[in-house]
Amino acid sequence: MQSTSRPTYLPWVDATRILAIFFVIVVHVSYQLVFKWGEIPFDWWMVGNIVDGASRTAVSLFFMISGYLNLIHPMPWGEYFKRRIPRVLILLVTWSLLHMTLLVYTGQRQYTFVTAFEAILSGTVYDHLWFMYSLFGFYLITPVFQKIVELEQKLIWYFLGLWVFFEPFAALIERFAGLKFGVFLPQATGYFGFYLLGYLLGIREFTKKQSWLAFGTYILATLFIILSTWALTASAGKTDTTFYYINGFPVLIGAIGLFIFIKYFNFNHPLIRFFGATTTGIFLMHYIIIDLVKRGIVGPKLTAFNPNPYIGVPLTVIVVFLLSAFITWVLLKIPILRRTVS
Repeated sequence: MQSTSRPTYLPWVDATRILAIFFVIVVHVSYQLVFKWGEIPFDWWMVGNIVDGASRTAVSLFFMISGYLNLIHPMPWGEYFKRRIPRVLILLVTWSLLHMTLLVYTGQRQYTFVTAFEAILSGTVYDHLWFMYSLFGFYLITPVFQKIVELEQKLIWYFLGLWVFFEPFAALIERFAGLKFGVFLPQATGYFGFYLLGYLLGIREFTKKQSWLAFGTYILATLFIILSTWALTASAGKTDTTFYYINGFPVLIGAIGLFIFIKYFNFNHPLIRFFGATTTGIFLMHYIIIDLVKRGIVGPKLTAFNPNPYIGVPLTVIVVFLLSAFITWVLLKIPILRRTVS
């Protein structure tokens, strides 16, 4: 059953965003543990593997929500570009400049006007900003798919099928069979499959049974990621994150499961609306906050290792999440700065 109507406020969209940004922070805090195989106690490494493996759907969920919101109601091209493109450009340029300023201040990098321009243009300022560049690319191609949605929705499923073949399936075959397909279709690679999948799943209605089955698939996919990463790493004697791959089948299956589960239950609470409004700001600044927390600038030094992963990981994640949300909330209250975090 399908539904293309969209109310003014969608609690499940905010709930998905909140979970996605929480997962992003978990990944960026815990990955340090995962790449210390053989250098730290096994149980410490396993803590990192478990929480990182369970959070791998983070970026996928963000792309899916963006796809749903941008494709559910096609609009004239002029109106679409006027509303979407300036917003992303403001966020990209503002936060690239802010990150560069902090990198210079902390002595990590030096920039001239030319190298700063090149860094912004090439997307090499800070690792996590790659998502914004990908989203900008999606926004540019979205009007084409909005027209396809209006004309023939089956074409979206066809394109998604191509993506599944040329991304998750092709990557799996190349990794374990050493076979690389001669036919290459760049238009059906990258992360665009999640963007389309968000729309296709978002317009469908699911039963309670289906939603719990979907959640079960997320649990199974997560267990597979965790156990397979452990097995591959132990076998290789060094960290092997093959199944952490965003476009891999386990992450794809897990993302579908969580998306359906959250959409069905449509969690609604004032805190969902509050934190939902801060997710963009949290994403853009969380790496800065992680660094400040690690240096002890905003309180006791906190990392995945300090005092130990059992305490350090959850405490660091919660502090970074809440502090980022609070700063974003403050910035949202200042009209001149509002567009830098929303």
